[in-house]
Amino acid sequence: MEFDIYVNTTSKVARASASSGVAVPSVRPRLQTHLLLSVYFFASGEDPALLSGSPSFRVALKDANEPSGSVLALLSAATDTLADGYKFEWATLDSSALRTLLGDQESASAVLEIEWTISSAVERVSIPVTIDNAWLRTADSAPDPAADAIEAYLTARCVRFDTAQTLTGTQVDRALSNLGITNIRSATLTSAGFLVLTNDAGDTFHLGLNSGSPPA
Repeated sequence: MEFDIYVNTTSKVARASASSGVAVPSVRPRLQTHLLLSVYFFASGEDPALLSGSPSFRVALKDANEPSGSVLALLSAATDTLADGYKFEWATLDSSALRTLLGDQESASAVLEIEWTISSAVERVSIPVTIDNAWLRTADSAPDPAADAIEAYLTARCVRFDTAQTLTGTQVDRALSNLGITNIRSATLTSAGFLVLTNDAGDTFHLGLNSGSPPA
């Protein structure tokens, strides 16, 4: 996605073109998509031209409602210099902060701020932008019906150790029996948070009710 931005260095405002009086640039990037900004600087009544001196740049996207919040995207230098402007390019617009902001919304409001510094003098312009969410993510892969069916089959029939699970009383009894925890004669709760079970054969089982390892 490519957008042109014209910055009036006299009034310190951004415009859709060098000749537009009030039109704000329409910038609407999409998550995990290429973004190229071509930025042209001009003084009132003059054509766009490269900034004098040796300017340094920062271009950032931030949440429109949190100026002090996390940076959604940042470039600390121009990626290319044109005859009369500068290019700022993201191969793919993505960050954990940006994905958190968007969540499951179709889009989110943000601010694009362009900063340039010449001889320690810092100038900035801000542009309201809308960032669209992406339904297709780079990490997405094709569904695997066979794997999904196996997962559902095991969940319905097995005690899980990798995720929370709700078991009926009968299922709990069967699981304990399969582990050899049967014919319990006594049960003791230790101060360390372990339930100690002893069966008729004198076998002892330690069940952790809190985090940590059972005693030897």
